[in-house]
Amino acid sequence: MPAEIDASQPPDPPGWALDQAARDLDDVEDRSQIVEKAWKIAREAQQLHDERHDEYDDPDQGGEG
Repeated sequence: MPAEIDASQPPDPPGWALDQAARDLDDVEDRSQIVEKAWKIAREAQQLHDERHDEYDDPDQGGEG
């Protein structure tokens, strides 16, 4: 029987974000701090992506309508 999945625990951040966080925090050994930094990096990247996408979709700014 498979183990139950703990729904309260969020999934790991993307691997690329974990790699970058580990590089940024190379002197930190606490995985929870690295994971927290990785989530911050991933959220910032998603926000930047969304802003770029929104720029092209805004008809007032010459984007799609």
